[in-house]
Amino acid sequence: MFRIDVDNINGKNESLYVFGDESILTELENNNILINYNCRQGHCGSCILQLLEGDVMHQECLVPLSSGEILACQARPASDIKIAVRG
Repeated sequence: MFRIDVDNINGKNESLYVFGDESILTELENNNILINYNCRQGHCGSCILQLLEGDVMHQECLVPLSSGEILACQARPASDIKIAVRG
């Protein structure tokens, strides 16, 4: 089980506990934390978040990411993580 610390996304600071079977986007939605997204396939880049701490496993994506950025729709936690909206 992994912890996802949500840092000020939609005014929420929360800790979620997940098994890492679902994408970060799905885990956030399951906990009523909504972020922007369009395609869910790693093509549009609407769901980019900052990875502040920890590691994720990223599936293929067509969006170029800067250091510390992840696509919530394509990433699953590989350790406890801390995420925030891209600033």
